[in-house]
Amino acid sequence: MTISGIVICSTCQQKIKLRHQVGTIYPVKVNIPCDKCGKILKGEVVRDKECAFQFPYENVTMEFDNADQVVSVSTELPILKEKTNQVTSTLTPFLALFPGYFTMQELGDFTAKINEFDSFYKSKFNSLITLFELFENKNWFYFLNHLKENFDDEIDEIETFEHCSLMLVSLNENVFNLLRTKFYKKEFDDKIFNELYKNNHNKKEKLKELKIEIEKYINVEDEFIKGINLLGQFLENSKSFLPVVLLSSKNDFSKSYGEDLNITTFDFNELKHIFIEQFEFLSRISSIYFGLLNLEKENDFDNFGTITECNNLSFYCNRDNGIKKEIIKKEPILNDYFLNTLNSQIRNGIGHLKTNFNAKNQIIQYFPYKSPVKKDRFKEIYLIDFAFIIFQQSLKIHNSLRIIAKLNELIK
Repeated sequence: MTISGIVICSTCQQKIKLRHQVGTIYPVKVNIPCDKCGKILKGEVVRDKECAFQFPYENVTMEFDNADQVVSVSTELPILKEKTNQVTSTLTPFLALFPGYFTMQELGDFTAKINEFDSFYKSKFNSLITLFELFENKNWFYFLNHLKENFDDEIDEIETFEHCSLMLVSLNENVFNLLRTKFYKKEFDDKIFNELYKNNHNKKEKLKELKIEIEKYINVEDEFIKGINLLGQFLENSKSFLPVVLLSSKNDFSKSYGEDLNITTFDFNELKHIFIEQFEFLSRISSIYFGLLNLEKENDFDNFGTITECNNLSFYCNRDNGIKKEIIKKEPILNDYFLNTLNSQIRNGIGHLKTNFNAKNQIIQYFPYKSPVKKDRFKEIYLIDFAFIIFQQSLKIHNSLRIIAKLNELIK
């Protein structure tokens, strides 16, 4: 079922017909580019029979009218792009994706998953964010009381950072199970966790030495709290990520989807700030991954094995993001885990404000090079692929907190 309406751009008076695929979760933000003047029209889709579209700075009517532009809108699905000799404007977003892109089974499983997520969001989201805030402020007594009252009444009430972090990680596991696939949990989260703690359980003293070494460069406790803050930020925007949650059901986390699909729930300016913060967190925390992996493989957190360019963990911690990524590429276990989530070229382009965004085609153009010879060379990534990377970053932040909590548990 679709709902149609007209939104009129307040800048150029372009009439844009919106065709919305009715979904489950509301309200959800949408960003619609005006083809005539290039402005991004920002609004929401709401569950309202009178007017499903709310754009505070534009005029909206639900009455049929001739339109200058037609845009398919979905709050939960990616939008199939119209191509030459391909007519999709008469199809709902759901029908446009089936059967060529997703099977009925995949779409059905996704609908069941987001219904469960929506149920959690409505009943527990505010309580979860409050729990995050109590943890960030280290109010262990109130944290445990709030956890007991709202989530689990059979917890041990031990008022320590180590115990409370384990409780929070366990709760977050249940939350992220509503968003990640079983394949991702098994082949990424559980796989790297087991690689890092296969034999390290019995190395308490060496794990203590590893943490002491790492804390010369980062404060592990502060990083855990920063990670909780980032997860709260992600979960507050989680409804907007639902189209890429659906993409994850394909279980191909290195594939680019932007040639065929658009996303209407995000604008580039919203996403780039999330990307930078999450990238920097994962880059810093990657030293813990390397230290644990070296300890597993070589029984020495300073021994990088065949990676001769890196002679100890201190060397790695002191390198910039680009060099860290090059070192990660030479460790297959970590390279396969992080994939494109630590793409330092995208980070450089965004961080140095060297990006252009084409809203109509949803293409991000970024300039990753600093040298005068290459400074005008650019690369491109589609908005939906950029959002997909950020979603994966969030999953890895959660798993990083799980890894830190285990480290603290083993050395207490």
